[in-house]
Amino acid sequence: VVFHAVAVFLILSGFGLAYSLAKTGNPEDGWVGWYRGRVLRLYPMYWLAHLVYLVSPFVVRYEAVDYRFFLSFLGDRIYPVDSIFYYINPAWWYFGLLLQLYLVFPLLFRLLQKLGPVGFLALCGVITFGSRYLLLLVLSTHGYYVQGAFFGSRLWEFAIGMVLGLLYRRFPREVEHRLFSFPTIVSGVALYVSGLYSYATTQTYIVNDALIGTGLFILLAHIARWCELLPRLGALLAYVGAFSYGLYLLHQPYVLYFAERLRDMNEVLVSVLGCVIIGVLTCLTIPLERYVNQLTNRILDRRKMENQTSVVSRQSSIASSQ
Repeated sequence: VVFHAVAVFLILSGFGLAYSLAKTGNPEDGWVGWYRGRVLRLYPMYWLAHLVYLVSPFVVRYEAVDYRFFLSFLGDRIYPVDSIFYYINPAWWYFGLLLQLYLVFPLLFRLLQKLGPVGFLALCGVITFGSRYLLLLVLSTHGYYVQGAFFGSRLWEFAIGMVLGLLYRRFPREVEHRLFSFPTIVSGVALYVSGLYSYATTQTYIVNDALIGTGLFILLAHIARWCELLPRLGALLAYVGAFSYGLYLLHQPYVLYFAERLRDMNEVLVSVLGCVIIGVLTCLTIPLERYVNQLTNRILDRRKMENQTSVVSRQSSIASSQ
């Protein structure tokens, strides 16, 4: 189930990126500025998570801190794939996949604009399922490549999100009407259940993540819609979701640490304590992520003001010399 959530995050990532660009078709500061914004969004909290792991108590330490820690700190969660993909904090494997998808996003967005939603999804489907077929049945590569060490094997979920983001920017009412209809939720249940059964064989596993991600996204979208009936609950979930990146980066070593110590307790007590632990981690990581974002913005604003002051000073010097 934990891996199922990753597929939904991929859809939401594609949705957010495409939605933000669908109106103008181009980043405000160009693609160089766009890349800079993505790096500044991803790396500061990621670096802090590494430092927290080094000094924090109550975390599992299955592996030694060695050269791989430095590679991970730089963002490498791919090579050497068999020893770094799950290194120290298994949840960090997703960071390497995000970097790959962000790297190719400008090309994907241009293809979406040129081919249209149907043609783009067809192309991404061929790439995704073709990649998984080759990796699983022809090349017999390490399973980590299918999970996300190679972005092509998870492209479908990201592409679905991009298409939804583009269409929702252009036709919000129509998209909501179809997404939240009864036939769509039935389709979501059917896709998700089919995805669960696709674990049965290697051949059916080719479509596993696509089915599970698409189906679960539809189901969670409906649940989020139902939460609007309880405004406070909906607002709380939205707030936690806005700062879920920090929770994702920090939670797993602590969860594994306490899971080992709660293993012999009964299931009901473990479930209650598990909710408490996740709640405490959420309350701690949200202000931490907010502080990191504020500090990053403060540093960038200061540099921007310094650059502007430098430009004004040069212009004044040139004007005075003339």
